[in-house]
Amino acid sequence: MQWSRLGFSLIEVLIASLILVIGIIGLMPAFNSGMKGNTRAEMWTQAGLLAQRKIEELKRGVLSASSGTEGKYHWKVAESDLDLPYQDRLKGLKRYELLIWWKDGERIRRERFVYVKKVD
Repeated sequence: MQWSRLGFSLIEVLIASLILVIGIIGLMPAFNSGMKGNTRAEMWTQAGLLAQRKIEELKRGVLSASSGTEGKYHWKVAESDLDLPYQDRLKGLKRYELLIWWKDGERIRRERFVYVKKVD
């Protein structure tokens, strides 16, 4: 009587499964760092969108406060005269600096935006 080899033996299946599991465990840190990167990118995007809204409010002249908090994002606007070499030709320009900051784990992240507006 002869045995025919139509399939895999149990030991072959176990070794193949072990190799597959080791490979998956080796890739897990890459997925973890990818998820962290996505979360950070989302935070920076949200900060940029908040800055865009605040600058639009500055353009329309409807910004109601010079600082505030929206969710986990804090913001502050500082207004100053624009100091340029040819100041006599460029009268009525104001510089607005918008600072947005938030906590990312143990770190404080900051982003600064500058907007120049002509005021009469």
